[in-house]
Amino acid sequence: MRILVLAATLLCGALFSATPGLAENFSFLDAVELQVGESVILKGVRNRECGDPAPDWDRISDGLPSSDLGSLSDGGTGFTESDRCGGRVPARGIKFTANEPGMETLEIYKDSIRITVK
Repeated sequence: MRILVLAATLLCGALFSATPGLAENFSFLDAVELQVGESVILKGVRNRECGDPAPDWDRISDGLPSSDLGSLSDGGTGFTESDRCGGRVPARGIKFTANEPGMETLEIYKDSIRITVK
């Protein structure tokens, strides 16, 4: 009986704990290989000031290149490591969705990313 009570207590604690979910961590990918229809977050972009929240998609989308192989879209918010800021900072993800086979290199906020779509 004690084991049953202990198990129920642990289960309730796990179900009703106040632990917040973790936001996504964005890594910079300098090269990606995708199939048509697949998507990947290429990198996270932080705001100009280190302590600011992640930038709005409308602000960063104007500075993005066009792609012959796919489309760039909002990858949501999360965090990225910033050397300039000295650690983890809020960021907006840049998602690439592959539409056409081929290979190209995009420059996204001063980072070159080689994209191969099969």
